[in-house]
Order: sequence, then structure tokens, then C-alpha cells
Amino acid sequence: MTKNKSLLGDNEQILIRSLDLSESEIAVYLATLELGEAQIQDISRKSGVKRTSIYNFIDNLKERRLLSEIKKGKRRLFSATSPHHLLEQQKSKVSSVEKLIPQLLAIQNNVKSKPHVSFYEGIEGIKEIYRMTLRDKQTIYAWEDLDRTHDALGKFFTSYPDERAEKNIPARCIDRDTPFAREFTAKNNIRLARESRFVSSKEFGTEINIFGNKVAFFSYNKTNPFGVVIDDAGIAKTLKIAWTELWDRLPSMPQTSISVATE
Repeated sequence: MTKNKSLLGDNEQILIRSLDLSESEIAVYLATLELGEAQIQDISRKSGVKRTSIYNFIDNLKERRLLSEIKKGKRRLFSATSPHHLLEQQKSKVSSVEKLIPQLLAIQNNVKSKPHVSFYEGIEGIKEIYRMTLRDKQTIYAWEDLDRTHDALGKFFTSYPDERAEKNIPARCIDRDTPFAREFTAKNNIRLARESRFVSSKEFGTEINIFGNKVAFFSYNKTNPFGVVIDDAGIAKTLKIAWTELWDRLPSMPQTSISVATE
């Protein structure tokens, strides 16, 4: 606690934050301001800050032009810069930042034009991506391997599509053709607002979901499962075209499919 704190009361903290100085530095500035011209020992007594401490930072106050040094004979005296100078300093800082605004905005706009990529680690991270599709509420266009997702997701494999259907979010899925996938889609597609077409393939390396301007990639690697979401309208559009080209070439399933309008 410094002796000069009472000069400004609670407003001393405002000055500390505005000038980015320590409490001791502010105390020395205020003591010198009150004394006019003073030696270190006088400033120390007035401020309550030890002389040894003042010597540690007085050069900083001089560089900041808050104190100036005057030599009278063998004596070193210090005086405080006018409070008006503090205001001019702050105005100068604001002016400098204002000049940079166009460049800063250009950088911001450039960043906005870049795809936003997010990485999600582990099965819990993958589940969070699925929850993202529930929040976005966009039709989902997917390449999926139901055997792998069933093995990896456990109970979430059934709870997620139930919640998706409750939120009226359709899913149009290109599924790897397996006995399990055929059985699951035959029993659940209508109830779960799904439409499926099958492609004969070895196990998919990933599952891909396209929803709105986002594309999600799921890797169900047993030792290191993860997901990646790319938020970019151009990438989503390109992959949606590729998905549609394949979808249109695959035979439909009129007995179990539902009618979902293409976005």
C-alpha cells in the first residue's frame, strides 16, 4: 500500500490500467507530481516506495516521459510530466490503432475467406460432430459404413438417429452394402427419416457427412478414432456434387425409402 493512494482513491486503479504501470510506479509519479522537483529520497518518503525499488524502474518512467531528470550541481532532481501529457499519450495510441484499422480488417476478411477446420479426437469427439448436425438442422448427405459405426458408437448408434428424426432432419445415405446395412435400413429408414442407396465396396476408410456448408470426415480407426469438420461453402458444394453424381447412378429402394426433397 502506498502513501499516495489516498490522492486518487479508487481511481488509482483506473490510472494503473490506463498507463499499464505498477502501483509503485504510479505512486512515484503522483508523489513527484505533488512535490514539483525532488530528489529520490524525498520521492521515496512521499510515495512510501523504497529508494532501492525506485531505482529499479525510474528509467522506465523516464523512457515513458512520465518523469524528467534535472541536474542542479551534484543533485539529481526529478519532476513529473504534466497530466495533459498523459491524455496526449492515450490519444496518440488511439490514433495509431485507428490508422491500422483498414489493414486489420483486411486480415480479418482474408481469414474469413479461408476454410475453418476443426479436429475432434476420440469417440467422444466424433459424437460431438454428430451433435453438431443436430444443432445445424440441415439435411445430411452421407457416405456411411453402418457396420463400422454400429461397432464404434454403441448405444449412441441408436440414440442419435432417433433424436435426428425427432428434429425432422432428413438423412440421405450412400451405404456400404452389407447384410446388416440391408436389415437396418429395411426396418428403420421410414421411422428415422432416412433414404438409402447401396454401393458394393470394401470397408469405407471414413464416413463423410455433408450438411449445410460443413463437411465432416469420421475415421473409426480402433486405436485412434477422430473426426474433422471443414466449414467452407465451396468444399461442401463440390462434395455434394460428387455425392449426387454417385447417388443418381445407384438403384433406389422404393419399398423402404422416403421422399426427401433435394436442397
